[in-house]
Amino acid sequence: MKKIGITSVIAAAALVLAGCVTQQKTVETTPAPAPVETVQVEANAEVMSVKELIGAFADQSDLDATMAKYGYKVKNGYEVFRVDKYNKMFYKNCRLAKVITDGKYEDYPRALRKGISSYVAVKTDNMMLGVFNDNAYQNLVDQVKMNGFRLDMEGNEDIYTDGTYYIACNKSNRTLRIQKVS
Repeated sequence: MKKIGITSVIAAAALVLAGCVTQQKTVETTPAPAPVETVQVEANAEVMSVKELIGAFADQSDLDATMAKYGYKVKNGYEVFRVDKYNKMFYKNCRLAKVITDGKYEDYPRALRKGISSYVAVKTDNMMLGVFNDNAYQNLVDQVKMNGFRLDMEGNEDIYTDGTYYIACNKSNRTLRIQKVS
């Protein structure tokens, strides 16, 4: 019985001493941010470049002249029924969707079989550039990376930012949407 008592006292003393040992604080270091992917790509001559899209969004005063340079046609007051309303819809190598009611269209413009089809939907607070070709879309995404934008958030739309603008790249719809950072 005496052995069990002594063993219990020794075990209790060991636990008390273990609790008194000083603990070292570990300092967690945050990993360095991943280097920005530098991609050198030449803009497609048939589609508005990302650099020009940023410039046109920043100053929409000469947007019509910029779009005319690429051969885009314009439709003022384009509304995709129950989706969104745009001040202007520029389209190239596309046909407008079916009109449902006065100024309301069934969908975004549809691609024709000639050249690279694209459209630029313009609102006051954002612009959307859409293409119908996977290679043209990938070229636009590479231009976003080349212009110093870094991936901010992955998801249905991969959102890139440079601190001033967000560019949301939607692979399933092959669109880029630019808006100002709030």
